[in-house]
Amino acid sequence: MSQVTIAFHTSLQLPASGRGMAGASLTIEPSWTVRQLAAAIERLAASKNMGLRVCALINPARGCAVPPHEQATSYFKAGDTACVLGDVREEKWSVVSDVPTRSRDSKTPVPVTIFTGFLGAGKTTVLNHLLKHQRDKKFAVIENEFGAVPIDNELLQNSALDLAEQVVVMENGCMCCTVRGDLLGAFDSIRQQMEKGSPLDAVLVETTGMADPVPIVRTLRTTPDIAKHFRLDGTITLVDTKSILNRLSECEGDKEDQERHRQIAFADKILLNKLDLVDQDQVVEVYQRIRSYNATAPIVPSVKGIVPPAELTNLGAFDMEKIAIEESGHGHGGHGHGHGHDCGDESDGHGHGGHGQGHDAGHECGEGCEEHGGHGAGHGGGHGHSHDSKHDNDIGSFSIVRKGAEVDFLAFARWIRIIATLPEEQGKLYRSKGVLAAAGRSAKLVFHAVADVTETSDGPDWGEHEQRVCKIVFIGKKLDRKKIEERFLPLLQPVVETLRPALRAPSPSFTHGPTFAQLCQRGVMHHAFLFLWTKDVVRVAQTCPAVHDSIFSPDSLAHFSEACSAMSVDAARGLQTVEGNLWLHGLLPMASIKKYSLAWRAAKVKLATKCTGEYMWGEPLRFDNLGDVEAAGVMWLELQEITDAETANFVIEFAWRPETMKSFFEVAGSATNSSLVKITVEDPNGDSELDDDLRFRVNLNPEVQGEEGGGMNMHRLSLQLVGGKTSSHIYQIFFHTVDPTYQVHINVPDHRTPIFPTKEVFHQWHPLMAGLKQRPRLRFLLRLKSMESGPLDAMCGCCG
Repeated sequence: MSQVTIAFHTSLQLPASGRGMAGASLTIEPSWTVRQLAAAIERLAASKNMGLRVCALINPARGCAVPPHEQATSYFKAGDTACVLGDVREEKWSVVSDVPTRSRDSKTPVPVTIFTGFLGAGKTTVLNHLLKHQRDKKFAVIENEFGAVPIDNELLQNSALDLAEQVVVMENGCMCCTVRGDLLGAFDSIRQQMEKGSPLDAVLVETTGMADPVPIVRTLRTTPDIAKHFRLDGTITLVDTKSILNRLSECEGDKEDQERHRQIAFADKILLNKLDLVDQDQVVEVYQRIRSYNATAPIVPSVKGIVPPAELTNLGAFDMEKIAIEESGHGHGGHGHGHGHDCGDESDGHGHGGHGQGHDAGHECGEGCEEHGGHGAGHGGGHGHSHDSKHDNDIGSFSIVRKGAEVDFLAFARWIRIIATLPEEQGKLYRSKGVLAAAGRSAKLVFHAVADVTETSDGPDWGEHEQRVCKIVFIGKKLDRKKIEERFLPLLQPVVETLRPALRAPSPSFTHGPTFAQLCQRGVMHHAFLFLWTKDVVRVAQTCPAVHDSIFSPDSLAHFSEACSAMSVDAARGLQTVEGNLWLHGLLPMASIKKYSLAWRAAKVKLATKCTGEYMWGEPLRFDNLGDVEAAGVMWLELQEITDAETANFVIEFAWRPETMKSFFEVAGSATNSSLVKITVEDPNGDSELDDDLRFRVNLNPEVQGEEGGGMNMHRLSLQLVGGKTSSHIYQIFFHTVDPTYQVHINVPDHRTPIFPTKEVFHQWHPLMAGLKQRPRLRFLLRLKSMESGPLDAMCGCCG
């Protein structure tokens, strides 16, 4: 058996926990591949509590990185040095288990992996190898072709891809152009096959070389009927080690260049392919260039597309529980190489890189390779690498960490909408992740964004003695840190302490029954409080400090949510009446309800819902879930920021009978009209005779699409005004949907137009159409202003 000496490339700065790794000896088992040797080095590092991910093993005597799939003893002889190129940090990384993953539960969504990369990087080769050399899982493959002749499809038919359960080829188009109908149709086709009894373990999407992955991510994350059956597992970008540097230098600064580095920056995992075609110096340069674009994605080396199947699935990049654990655990502890990020003090530094002070172990390991025990624990700042590409200065990351701070849930949701529509002059956000403490919530608030596709979710609860903290990282190009911090930092507020310690449960020998305050603290009374108006719950909270703490504490929302779970499925979870009464404590913590109420009053919105025999002045606004009330609260906060006394704001709902909507969806090509909605615009001088009654309805009419429609069933939304020509004034109107799953903004410059067809055309999988299937109504904020009062200010850039 051969014994090698472990060394580390000079670009790696070992943390203090890795002292003694450099210069250590390791015996190679005869059966080991190079990849298994790398895994053994990672395990040795973990035993010393150091995190190590090996990107490549270099034999300085050969002057190259060795192929990971080959026998280790063929490339390392006794006495050779195995020089490590990769990522190091203070904390251990989790190691992928060698135990085969259990089959996916048939009731859970099928994971989808996106394969992207430059033309010729080897995507089809990787898929071929995957399907040829594994038999445990069933895959469907979506192949995207750019051009009239599907060349890759020929490769698939003459290769291993006929082993896939289903191959769907999309021709003459690039997925990145828009939410393609054929992409949605491809997923629907796979869904239909699954329903016929063809279960799947995963779907693999191979894109063209020029495809931007973000629209594909957006499609999977924001299309309800697709998300119901499929979930995004992550994005893998393939990099051709031999040609990548030339590709990145060919057209620096133009749109194509942006697409190329976006593919790397958005990757959840990067495959460094064709490692055998370059020398060790070029491998190091490629690795450093990749790290300048993407500092966190694991880099997996390969030759001829030979990659273990476990590296291509179960990425968990959009698993919010996994994100919560990762972000809470190490807080982006420093990599062994610096990325040149702008890092501050402990409270807001990202902590890449480190100050390594190596001690030579006395072994000769070649140029660019040092055997040293690097001291330094990944201090913020790093030393960074210097590359020719100007992008090294443009692409970076920074983080904000505040201990003992928390955010209001609704205020943070408002901020998410701001960061998702970041102005171009403030940079381009690629990724963002965070774990935050939210006021009045016991669970950690987990945040994840890919470009403008954002998501929040509850993570695990904060520990009893765990310090509440807000931690968020931003990754992008030319990010204006100052502007982003100016919007985010005001959200932070000190953690609110309880008025008194929690009461202990009475001992068994205590003969008296529990007190009212104790019942509140145990959550028993929350079941009764749930059916009070929120204002009455606040009054109860004023009886004593213990009751106040039980209602305003982070555990209170969990108690109210538990009480809500006992209600019928069809029952509303929240209400807001025309008179202003709120019933929201089953959905929001008390602190957020206060913010909701204040924003509603400041926005001066009128609730113009349908009048019935039960509700003479209008039905209450109904909220079925947290998303509903969040969308409304964010809308009121946005309105609060606009000061225009001459603009009237209404909340309206266009409704359909359930049987009407059922028939609409069952009959292809049919049209439908909503019920009429009436609003009264009062004369500003108080003359009721000059009040204007305006009536509207929504029409959904079938739209004939060409080939670009991908064969989808499309409908155009139009607004119909009834009796508008008899009004006293001419009005400008903006319609904004109030919905958690989509936003539609319609600008009507002159309300006298009898029918106003909009730019909005919706396919059958669009969230708007999916929402109508579940709830036959559309909720809008209507903003109205007379022509003589000047232009109507837009709420956001897309409304102007």
